[in-house]
Amino acid sequence: MKKLIRALAAAAAVMSLAGCKEEVKILEAEAGQPLATMFFDYTVNNAYTETTLADKSTFEGYQFLIVDLSVANTTDSTISMSDADFWISWGEGEDEYDAPISAYGEDPLVTNELESVYEIAAGSDVRGSLVFIVPGDHDTFVLKTEDYYSTSESSEPVQGDTYSITFTIGSDGKIIMPEPEEAEE
Repeated sequence: MKKLIRALAAAAAVMSLAGCKEEVKILEAEAGQPLATMFFDYTVNNAYTETTLADKSTFEGYQFLIVDLSVANTTDSTISMSDADFWISWGEGEDEYDAPISAYGEDPLVTNELESVYEIAAGSDVRGSLVFIVPGDHDTFVLKTEDYYSTSESSEPVQGDTYSITFTIGSDGKIIMPEPEEAEE
């Protein structure tokens, strides 16, 4: 009987641990600061807006937002990235975010635009641009990504932490870089 009680107690402990999920965190940075995800670091190096790119225009009241970013693989193996890994938001509402235009099958509009799918070797990095269509009356944006990974316990991908780099576009259509923090002496 004691063995049965111990076995049941051990099973209950294991089941309660399996049901525990770490709290999902939201990690934030500003333009120019690298932000470390589970698989890569990314940095917003620059950003600017345009009303026309490669002879293409946006919808009335909207503009192109070109975000220059670096992505560094911090794992021990090659990772596959895609235009679905990042999105831009300009508010908290359900419809205040969007994917890069390449996710909709648009041809590249800038020379250094990241491909729809690309690989980054272990310890390597890439630098390129993502192009978004955003409302013309907004000036603060957040480039976001989330961790998704598989576990041995689940066949479905697990959503991990969310990462956000915030930046502001000035009236001249160019990014306003935050002042670097001075080191304490």
